[in-house]
Amino acid sequence: MNITGPSNFAYSTSDASSNAQEGIREQLTRLDQNVAEVARGEESDASGSRDRALVEQNEIVRAVRANARSLEAANQVLGTIIDIKV
Repeated sequence: MNITGPSNFAYSTSDASSNAQEGIREQLTRLDQNVAEVARGEESDASGSRDRALVEQNEIVRAVRANARSLEAANQVLGTIIDIKV
């Protein structure tokens, strides 16, 4: 579904939803990788990769929350369009 705004800017709510979902999937993949890194234990932590993985967890949480808010906004826009057209 394309929406044309006052400035004739085409916007696709399905693109926004897809991008948000893909962003969430990417962050969950990062999370899995970091969990595996932490689970390896301290013997593999010569380069500080375990510490880096732990620090990245906060970044991953923020990115997932941002993507979830984007997905929520896209859903609200779609709901508004449906309400207008009904």
